[in-house]
Amino acid sequence: MQPPETETKTPVDAPPPEPSKRRSPSEHILRLHGHTVRFKEATLQYVGVLTVLLILIAIFSYLQPQFHTWTNFLNILETNATLLILSVGLTFVLLVGGFDLSIGGVLALSGVCVAKLLEQGVGTYGSMILVILGGIAVGIIFNGIPIAKFGANFFMITLGVSFATRGIALVMTNGSSIGLYQYKKLQTIGNGGIGQFGYLIFISLGVLLVATIVTRYTGYGRMIYAVGGNSEAARLAGINVVWIKISAYALCAGLAAFTGFLEAGRLAAAAPDTDTGIEFTAAAAVLLGGTSFVGGVGTMLGTFLGVLFLGVLQNGLIISSINIYYQNVITGAVLVLSVLIDRFRQSRAGRAT
Repeated sequence: MQPPETETKTPVDAPPPEPSKRRSPSEHILRLHGHTVRFKEATLQYVGVLTVLLILIAIFSYLQPQFHTWTNFLNILETNATLLILSVGLTFVLLVGGFDLSIGGVLALSGVCVAKLLEQGVGTYGSMILVILGGIAVGIIFNGIPIAKFGANFFMITLGVSFATRGIALVMTNGSSIGLYQYKKLQTIGNGGIGQFGYLIFISLGVLLVATIVTRYTGYGRMIYAVGGNSEAARLAGINVVWIKISAYALCAGLAAFTGFLEAGRLAAAAPDTDTGIEFTAAAAVLLGGTSFVGGVGTMLGTFLGVLFLGVLQNGLIISSINIYYQNVITGAVLVLSVLIDRFRQSRAGRAT
């Protein structure tokens, strides 16, 4: 006699079948803005800048044979090293959809603070650390929090901070320059080097390399692109949008303060009017390199090419004995053209979607 068949039943409390592995919404957003947008749009832009840059080099080399020399190329890199560091910091802010007009004021005030700290017996590297921390504090307290936390207009806030920082520098110096020739270590950092390579070249390229790694290969970098591309979608995906924006302004101001330290060494002096208007030159370089004014698109390599373009232009004008004041005209034209190109690219992207 065969035993009765037993009916197999699934227990009521049995766990449901494991769902297939899918990307979370945040992973989709980070993937979109960290890879697709960045390499599809920004790459096209800086390839164009590279082409124009090579044409510009060819023209100046034809007009002035001494332009096309290794020594002159190193001179271009060293002369624009501080602009590159400043532009790298500004790139972080533009990537999250902001802007920072205070970097020139932070730079000048930091140089003056370095001079005052050295006069009080603080060492060279101690002064550097203190002014960088001070710059980061300015970026967090006076720029980042009002803009990211309370939604203040970034143009008005950073413009106010720019006036305030240069004003404080004027008060601290009574409007005069402070000579720093007696501080040899500071001068060595600003003007020394190994062979033909100045220390400023190594420092600026090192900052560029670190910034490239951060934006391209880290989760923080992908979150920057996500926030700049669509801050509301990034917030819904669990990204702390406010913190990301504040950190971008902190990085920008910290690098501006570091630039002020380097400029004090390079010039062997600190003054409240140091590098007046450099924030606009940095903006021209960043926008020319393909970073979008509305955020979410851009690369550090593009920023480097933008700085190199402006550096080659300035150097070529000087060697060709063309009035250097034309540089301001051309830089302004480049800035306007870069904004127009960015707007055109954004309108085309909008029509495509």
